Amino acid sequence: MEKLTVLPVREQVAAVLRKAIFSNELEIGKELTQEEIARQLGISRMPVREAFQILERDGLLILNNNRSAVVRGLTKDDLIDQYEIRAMLEGEAAARASSHNNYHEEILNAHQDVESAISANNIADYIAANTALHRSIWNASESPTLMSMLYQLWNGLPPQAAEFIPNQAEKSVQEHKIILDAICSGNAISARTAMQDHVKRSMNDFLSQRGHIFTTAN
Repeated sequence: MEKLTVLPVREQVAAVLRKAIFSNELEIGKELTQEEIARQLGISRMPVREAFQILERDGLLILNNNRSAVVRGLTKDDLIDQYEIRAMLEGEAAARASSHNNYHEEILNAHQDVESAISANNIADYIAANTALHRSIWNASESPTLMSMLYQLWNGLPPQAAEFIPNQAEKSVQEHKIILDAICSGNAISARTAMQDHVKRSMNDFLSQRGHIFTTAN
């Protein structure tokens, strides 16, 4: 029986804070203290400190020396840059996955989970299944370096886009079908192009709906 995987508390805290920043619940310039976040979440201060460090790495927080941090958020230029780099890297992952057919069944199964979540109208399950689908494609690239870079980019971008963008899930599942058809038919060029188009469309839709919460570069 497969073991359950539970994210470390620091990653769970980082995910909660990241969502609050991208939803504008935590506005740019707001000061956060480790003690207050720990109190709100009912946890010790240590995982909050570690979560602050994760979000500093992602460019979302500026750390102070007094156990506090200030929400930096991302500029539109930051966001566009990250999405465009992710599009290039995920396109490469999809292209490489097309030549590794021993992973294709796993990818198709992951896509079925996405469709099931949409049919059940369960956004939380969709977000988890969508993440698993993309990671199955990264894994099929058989490139640890590529996977590591994509994990970092994915964590630095809004993972809950389906909550903010109308019809995001429905659009994505149709685009996924095109990507998977190309991968499973061994067409590296089409797989790369379809994945890049998918990521860039997500970026454009996200900016059209939530772009107002991001600052402009100085």
